[in-house]
Amino acid sequence: MGDFFKRFLEQTSEVWQKLSMQQRVIITALTALMFVGLLGLVIWDGAGGGGTGGAPSGFRQLHSNLSVEDAAAIVDGLEAGGFRYRITNNGTAILVEEKNFYEARMALARQGVPARHSGTGWELLDNRRFGDTDFELRLRSRRALEGELMRTIRSINEIEDVRLHLTIPEASLFLEERQPAKAAIAIRIRSGRTLNRNQIDGIAFLVASSVDGLAINNISIVDFEGRLLSRPVDENDPGMMGGRNMEMRQNVERSLKSRVESMFAQVLGPGRVSVEVTADLDFNRVESTLERFDPESRVVRSEERIDMSVRNAPDGDRMNEVQRSNFEIDRTVERILHEVGTIRRLSVAVMVDNSRRNGESVPRTAEEMANFETMVRNAIGFELTRGDQVAVINVPFDNDKWSMFEQEKTLKEQEEFWRRIITYVALVLIVIVVLVMLRSISKSLGEAMNPPIPEVEIPNLEDVEEAVMDIPLHVARSNELLEKVEIMTENDPQNVAKIIKDWLNEPVLTKKD
Repeated sequence: MGDFFKRFLEQTSEVWQKLSMQQRVIITALTALMFVGLLGLVIWDGAGGGGTGGAPSGFRQLHSNLSVEDAAAIVDGLEAGGFRYRITNNGTAILVEEKNFYEARMALARQGVPARHSGTGWELLDNRRFGDTDFELRLRSRRALEGELMRTIRSINEIEDVRLHLTIPEASLFLEERQPAKAAIAIRIRSGRTLNRNQIDGIAFLVASSVDGLAINNISIVDFEGRLLSRPVDENDPGMMGGRNMEMRQNVERSLKSRVESMFAQVLGPGRVSVEVTADLDFNRVESTLERFDPESRVVRSEERIDMSVRNAPDGDRMNEVQRSNFEIDRTVERILHEVGTIRRLSVAVMVDNSRRNGESVPRTAEEMANFETMVRNAIGFELTRGDQVAVINVPFDNDKWSMFEQEKTLKEQEEFWRRIITYVALVLIVIVVLVMLRSISKSLGEAMNPPIPEVEIPNLEDVEEAVMDIPLHVARSNELLEKVEIMTENDPQNVAKIIKDWLNEPVLTKKD
């Protein structure tokens, strides 16, 4: 082994001596960069870059982003199980020995720790204790229902933690004494995430559908910063109803405005039109019944016919027929229910910029303005009987700021484009330089490891023939004899072997003095 390393060092030294100064610098730089990269990777992995959250050597992160209560419960569980642990990140992360990582997780899971991750659900009712009162059973059932709902809500990606409180009143035999169920939900949203209105409404509907007698109007949702996300809606509270009505009105105006602006943006381009919409909504719930009669339409409802005959009368026999018909006039009954939030009237104001021809601002023609007004009327669902108003005005816009904005935007896009091109070109050049250097290094190493074979001078055939002609006679005979022996050996090897064996068995003759 020592000789191997000695030869290896000698060969390495020879190769190094044959390299040029530039090649030595490149190899040294690459070796140093490789060493620094490996060292940084080792340090990064030891510092927790591999996903251990800053875990020291031999430890692995068990839980992170813990509250004080959860951290205390986990520490108690680890101490009870005899596991070694460490607390980092200001008490919000707990580490355990990597060899005991899975055992610690299973031990904590058996204890139901931490409650924030496992929760307490229907397992509270698995073991019924002797002597439990009806009140204790109802309390445990409510806690189990709260735990199951918290587990379900916490499964949403944007939610990190949740607290849920249910108020379920006792059942009463009298309807006037029954109280509605209520729910209060506190949500902690993950960092960098948000909950939209559909998700908030979905959480409210989920809880309302899971609790008997709970209406969605009796659910309050807040976040851990105290901001109100959803509140109960009381139809008798004018403040709450006013806020909901205002939100509905703003949604209608925003929808119509976006519709008109997007239509004009496709025709004129962005920034060439300004739209304002005012919607007057009817928030009264009205139910009306309409009954109409059509005197021109008559239908026979019933018909009666009476035949009377008189015989042997002084004036002779006679027969009387009486017919009675009852008619019904066509009647139409309509029951109309006007929902809350119907549009009573719309007012739309649209300002359109001048057209641009040869770089100059030119006012719009009357025909263009009429077409624009028709477009707006059709887009908003204009109804004259409703009293809707639409005003489309041609106003020259102050495009200086818009032009500056467009120029800045164009310059930024060009700068970003050229920066991207320069980056790509630099990367390509770096790759080419690296490939050239690697090719040069590999070529130099190949030349150093495989030195060139010295050239062998090929003798002239004429000189060889002349030399053959000058061979002595006994040498030529010896060569001829050897060729014959070689031919005999190839053709009849057994006889040749027998002759050689006989030669070997002959006695050796020695000279006598």
